[in-house]
Amino acid sequence: MELSASQVRSLILDEHAVLRDVLEEIETALGELSRRVPGAIGRLRVSLRTFQGAFLRHLSHEEIVLRPILADIDAWGPARVESMNEEHADQRAALAELCRLPLDQDLDGTVRSIDSFVRKLRAEMDWEEQNALSPNVLRDDILVIDTFMG
Repeated sequence: MELSASQVRSLILDEHAVLRDVLEEIETALGELSRRVPGAIGRLRVSLRTFQGAFLRHLSHEEIVLRPILADIDAWGPARVESMNEEHADQRAALAELCRLPLDQDLDGTVRSIDSFVRKLRAEMDWEEQNALSPNVLRDDILVIDTFMG
């Protein structure tokens, strides 16, 4: 079954909402880690694992359902796809680096690194929602530009 542009937009926005919920869990665990609350490292590990799985599925999902629509949506489609591909590669690399962090060592450095990742990812999702997922971009109707050939 092929999804319409508005269905894809809705699906991706729903996934963003889920990711933001997990990011909030991570931020809560980071706050606890900063305050040296017992068990914070374990909660952070669980939240990071949950996020990693959800985020990697989300990226793959975007590549399967969003990429084909973006490619043909308008004259900027190929540039949007290229930008998405680069962003996804960067995000996968940053996530892999994050997952290699020894959480129980440099606690303040760990908090800074993960917090930086979370802030950057939130900004990227906001940008994507305003630019690539906008109803002005992902439209179900076809725009026909009529030019006067007088």
